[in-house]
Amino acid sequence: MNIQTLSLPEHRSISLEQALAFLACALALVVRFLNLGAAPLSDAEARWALQSLSLANASVPAGQIIIGEQPAYIMLTSWSFQLFGATNFLARFWPALAGCGLVLTPFFFRRQFGRSIALIAAFGLALDPGLVAVSRQAGGPMMALACGLLALGLWNTRRRWQAGVLLGLALLGGPAVIQGFIGLGVAWLAYRLTNKAVFFTATARPAVAEIEHSQEAPDPVDGLIQSPRLALYACALTILVVGVAFFRYPQGLAAWMQSLVTYLAGWSQPSGVNPFTSLAILAVFQPLALVFAALVFAALVFAPLRSIGWRISGDFMPENNRSMNWLLAFWLLASLVLNLLYPARQISDLVWTLIPLWGLAAVMLDNFLPQTKPNIVSLLQGGLMVILAALLWNTLISTSQLAPTPDSSPVTIRLILLSGITLLGLLTTLLVGLGWNWETSRNGLVWGLAAAGLVYSISVLWGATQLRPNQPAEFWGAPPATAQADLLVSTIQDVSNWQTGLPHFVQIQSVVDKPSLRWALRNFPSVKFTSSLAGEEMPAVLITAKDHAPPALTATYRGQDFAWSVWPGWNGILPENLIDWLTFHHSPVISEQIILWVRSDLFPGAAQMGQN
Repeated sequence: MNIQTLSLPEHRSISLEQALAFLACALALVVRFLNLGAAPLSDAEARWALQSLSLANASVPAGQIIIGEQPAYIMLTSWSFQLFGATNFLARFWPALAGCGLVLTPFFFRRQFGRSIALIAAFGLALDPGLVAVSRQAGGPMMALACGLLALGLWNTRRRWQAGVLLGLALLGGPAVIQGFIGLGVAWLAYRLTNKAVFFTATARPAVAEIEHSQEAPDPVDGLIQSPRLALYACALTILVVGVAFFRYPQGLAAWMQSLVTYLAGWSQPSGVNPFTSLAILAVFQPLALVFAALVFAALVFAPLRSIGWRISGDFMPENNRSMNWLLAFWLLASLVLNLLYPARQISDLVWTLIPLWGLAAVMLDNFLPQTKPNIVSLLQGGLMVILAALLWNTLISTSQLAPTPDSSPVTIRLILLSGITLLGLLTTLLVGLGWNWETSRNGLVWGLAAAGLVYSISVLWGATQLRPNQPAEFWGAPPATAQADLLVSTIQDVSNWQTGLPHFVQIQSVVDKPSLRWALRNFPSVKFTSSLAGEEMPAVLITAKDHAPPALTATYRGQDFAWSVWPGWNGILPENLIDWLTFHHSPVISEQIILWVRSDLFPGAAQMGQN
């Protein structure tokens, strides 16, 4: 062999853009999969997981299987259960994976927005508290959202059959996809009626014009009007494979059709969620994105105007991005208005609003990225803003810890301190602008606020996903939450070991029938759910509601109560003690308790005590 004819492949170094994109995806994976199965499934989650479990159980006849309005989740999760067993982690696996895929969406539109905007949006989607919390819920709208947007992104890059596959999964994602696509469709229509330019005709920025000089650089307009035949074939095949498993479960097709019926029924069946709560949740959980997106709105609406010293238009927003920004603005408004008008709204439906919100925020944040070496004055001012934000937050915390007293002077003093810290930040910004220039002052203010907002978002994310997952205080999960499921199961396992020597073979009868309880007891083959307790029945373990426990049980059973369902304990838009909730997310809750009864003769030493 002639060695001289061999050639080694050209070494390709990883660019900064690729490294940052990888970091965004890695962060998305960590925050979505960390302790994913630790929290017990709520009733809303357990309903979907139980349908997947019955589908995975080979002993259940196909004709008795009920498939709900989310056949994609049910089918994919049932296959996971068949391979690896039914666990909390696998019940939430596919929504979490879809949430990770959502982070890739901005990169499919980087020709329209630019590299830097796509990266900022990707980090925003990766670390947004609402998107992460909903990604960690079984069922929910995340699969419909992620698959639908990824299908649109793949279509934009001319990946036709891949777009068709994800479109099929999105259509099988339940009623949430209808709400989302209606909002996107209304935004598209409003954009076309108010703008003569065609969608995606905007050219890339000069710095982005050379992003990809390859075969994947077609005209974006052609990418949207390409022949949909291949995509439709892939979509139909996906529905055939995933939705009905090659007609093995024709109920999947009926469930798919039921999605429209369920969505339309929601217009006459209120969920009880206050529409103003949705607005408050956006302000509390997404302040960083909300503030910067609002600035883009101001730039779009008041484009001809200029603020004192600071430009709101002109080079602030390049013309080649303006049409895309209008589309995002219409999408944000349409999805938000639909959520507020829809009677069966859930807080988790706001995920459709968060996508355009972060798109607009990324446009604004990109405008303040340093193009050259950062000004040291701006950095110092930004650091001071972070310190002032920390002082503001600590003062707010101390205010929430004050004991109620007839004298309101301590609270008044702290409110004065809060106002003083805010005025100090504004004064610092004014002095820097007068001493140096307004651009330096503006950049320092924005960098400081962005850094403080990022720290706050990560803190809120950690609380919603790790400290209080799916709890009413976090709002993102549909109530009720499930409390002491693990403690109940471990107690029953101990009893089973005492009686049978095995952890899951004790006889259980429950007169409490909740999806979360059925899911918690899924590994006990001898469990039986009944509507009432017959007098002659003496099961080893009995579960009753605390308010309906027969007094006669105390003669032959020993009981222990467990907090099970946890409901919100307030009636207003937010909890009454607003400062305490903002700082620590403490809120009043209503716990519905159940009692675990164990027959007295099963306890160790019971026989000796009876003989004595």
